[in-house]
Amino acid sequence: MLLLIAKKNIQLTTKIDHLSKKTTREKILSYLSSEALKNNSNSFTIPFNRQELADFLSVERSAMSAELSRMQKDKLITYHKNNFTLL
Repeated sequence: MLLLIAKKNIQLTTKIDHLSKKTTREKILSYLSSEALKNNSNSFTIPFNRQELADFLSVERSAMSAELSRMQKDKLITYHKNNFTLL
């Protein structure tokens, strides 16, 4: 039981860390960086579709999608659906 509570606490702390970022880009990069670390790879699959990711990061989907496109244009990331690569 204690392990379960500790795991939930870590997940909540991590989410708060992502949400504390000021810009949509910072929130996305924070989340994607943590997923890359968790997967020990720059290429990984996230467990969310676009709407779920926007909801998780507390941003509007259209703003998040536009920022993802800009990040890809700036050669920070590549992505297809929920498969991402940090460059």
